[in-house]
Amino acid sequence: MQLFFGTCLFFIAVVLLAYMPGKLLLVLLRRTLGPLEDITLACFLGLIVSGLVYWLMTFAHQGRFYLVWPLTAAGVCVWLHITKRKSLLSNSANLELLSQGSATPSRDRSTLVLAGVLFLAIIALAFLPLYYTNFTWQPDGTMRVYPVSDALFHIAIANELTHTVPPQAPVFAGHPLSYHYGMDLAVAMFARATGLNTRDLTVRFVPTLFVSLSILSVFCFSRNWLRSGYFGALAVFLVFFGADFSFIPGLLLGEKGDWSLRYFSAPAVVTLFYFNPILPGLGVLFAGLFCLNSYMRERSRAWLLLTALLFVALIEVKMLIAAQLMCSLALAAVVYLIIFSKADVFKIAGCTAIGAIPLVCWVLLKNRSNAQIVTKFEPWLYVSHAMQVLGLGKWLNGPLAFAVVALPIYLVGCLGLRVIGVPAILTAIFRPRPEGALRFLLGIFVAIGVMIALTCSFTPAGWTFRYNPISSTFLVQSEYVAWIFAVEVFQTFYQWAIRRGIYPALAAGGIVVTAAGLSLPATVQHFLVWRDPDHFFGAGKPFGRELLTYDQQTLAAMEFLKTDAHPGEVVLTADNLIAPILALTKCRVPMGYFAQTAVARGDYMKREAAQKKFWAAWHRGNIQEEFLREVGIRYIVVRKSSDRLPAEIPATISNVFENSEFAVLKVNTERLSETVPKSL
Repeated sequence: MQLFFGTCLFFIAVVLLAYMPGKLLLVLLRRTLGPLEDITLACFLGLIVSGLVYWLMTFAHQGRFYLVWPLTAAGVCVWLHITKRKSLLSNSANLELLSQGSATPSRDRSTLVLAGVLFLAIIALAFLPLYYTNFTWQPDGTMRVYPVSDALFHIAIANELTHTVPPQAPVFAGHPLSYHYGMDLAVAMFARATGLNTRDLTVRFVPTLFVSLSILSVFCFSRNWLRSGYFGALAVFLVFFGADFSFIPGLLLGEKGDWSLRYFSAPAVVTLFYFNPILPGLGVLFAGLFCLNSYMRERSRAWLLLTALLFVALIEVKMLIAAQLMCSLALAAVVYLIIFSKADVFKIAGCTAIGAIPLVCWVLLKNRSNAQIVTKFEPWLYVSHAMQVLGLGKWLNGPLAFAVVALPIYLVGCLGLRVIGVPAILTAIFRPRPEGALRFLLGIFVAIGVMIALTCSFTPAGWTFRYNPISSTFLVQSEYVAWIFAVEVFQTFYQWAIRRGIYPALAAGGIVVTAAGLSLPATVQHFLVWRDPDHFFGAGKPFGRELLTYDQQTLAAMEFLKTDAHPGEVVLTADNLIAPILALTKCRVPMGYFAQTAVARGDYMKREAAQKKFWAAWHRGNIQEEFLREVGIRYIVVRKSSDRLPAEIPATISNVFENSEFAVLKVNTERLSETVPKSL
């Protein structure tokens, strides 16, 4: 019953916070679209506008008045719709035209196929234990938890955004967050508007919304681009479920682990279904491409504005997609201005740059003062790693063998069936047409992502990681767009088969069987592997922790913090309690998941050493108040079986909660500041 009520409440919130504000913007810009395009574009635009309003109101400490915004937008939108409807009904000719248009049935049944793909994506969310069944209450009063670090990280950011804008880093107390948080801002916005907790929104409601909208977005662009609803649905299916050729070595070598993660380091399906902002970023990208395609046809200022708005929003939704897109956009603008004297793409690039400059400057400033992400030229890391895993490293050491054999094997392996679209991509880049600016842009987008992933690494200053997720993300982003070119090849084959007299159903069946047979094996294996929690959370496994059940003692301690602590206060605890603090409270911790990427290595090492020194002294019965002051710690959570309480607790600290497993100590910050030694 509670789930049903929450679902209904979230649906109403989506209508008021997403659809209505976006629809109002479309009405004001006089854009008339088909039903699917209208819903998709209105929801993305509404989320962007409502998110901006929420950010501004929270920044001004006026968040309690936020509900005024969606109600006002909905009221104005309904009033404009009624006014427009009355105007149309007053004209008999328009009335007759409307009745004729509504009586004409559509023969396009591709939306049924699209509904099947959407249903399959929802089933995937329900099948994976990290989504719908995560953070669920059990009959005995415990909570079932699948402690995926990405989920905890995004819940913590969403908790932070419910009370602080711009957010602080919840996993490294005292530092600003140097990470794009558009996805988490939506969670915080819905939490403020509905009262739903950020856990339910992060693992259940918002992923369902983003999967649905992103599928619709890819479909709307693909149907428009390919001029076929069925091939548009095929493109959506492959973008969301089409994997690489990792199943070939996986089967040959008998690998039991996740093939997509094991061999080519560019797991497109894994990334979409793993709490990554690339999911909503993909939807915003294709919504922007749809608007760009509409602008190239109509040359309307309204489409110019909408395209620039969506492209700029990508910076805070998925920064890496925005960077790859803007590089591609700039190059396309210059090429078409110089070679064909066409300024359409240049106008898009210019408007996007004007809107992006403040956000880009802010991102660079945060990076320079906090995380300090640096770019290194380290070519072929992924290729070398893949050859080692495949057992070919010792045979392909020479430069010639590497270039002629290893590199092609890697590219074909990670691209998978998308490789059939490579000739079309190269043609789009090296033989641009005057009216093919968008095709050139898409080709450049794919090529840039591949080149960046194969030649560069991105790490916080001082850190070196064997697997660089930032670099691989560029390749993953290219893989999504490359499916458009691959589906074009399928479409060309279908048209050729029809002209040869082959029965349409037989040709379509052959395409579907080929696409599924060569792109789904690694996807199916990935879902089956992740369905088994013990594979990743058993003893000795990569993640090094078990599938958890938060017992009643843990939940009681977290409930105390939830009610007693103010949002944003800092809690010091042992590592195994960081997860419930981040997921169940609005508190920060000195160091937690992804802390290495939050700050430069020097800051991390200094904090880590100080924290270890504090706990070492604690176990000796001493409390180092200097560390408490430096980090601004308000609470200390102690597991009594391992950390124990000191024999003597100073007057600056009081025991405020205790049960059979835990004790919560509260630091009196005023008294603590009074004990600061005075300088001579």
